[in-house]
Amino acid sequence: MKSVLLMMMLVFAGTAAAQHKVTEAEMKSGREIMETLNAWAAAVRDRDAKRLEAIFADDVIITTFDGKVRGKAEEMEAMKPNPNLRTSSVTNEDVGIKVFGDAGVVTALTRMKFVSNGTESSFALRYTAVFVKRDGRWQIVALQTARAPQSSS
Repeated sequence: MKSVLLMMMLVFAGTAAAQHKVTEAEMKSGREIMETLNAWAAAVRDRDAKRLEAIFADDVIITTFDGKVRGKAEEMEAMKPNPNLRTSSVTNEDVGIKVFGDAGVVTALTRMKFVSNGTESSFALRYTAVFVKRDGRWQIVALQTARAPQSSS
């Protein structure tokens, strides 16, 4: 089942891409990027600075859903633990991965749940992230987020 889902994630859009046969190297890179996505979600949930430092490239450019642009230092500051706010879950859905050698483009819907003063709330974002493989690991070099419709679940 996992290999079928991964194969679907690696499907390329467009007519020329429809004729593209996914290589073993692309499959391996897709799996590695998916592992990095899972680690990223867990690091955001846990506010784990060490893991986030490794996932975000030093030269990352992040465009937030409200149009602001920030780098790694600002992102790390935003991810610091907050005693008044706890992230209870971060899940990625509708994940698409396209691999281009040592670069990958990921699109996904992320749903997050937070607890603030005993009250749970949720938030959803669509994002596009560009990953580059550097020193044997996949890192985010560009990220753009957009508000997604909020669900009642």
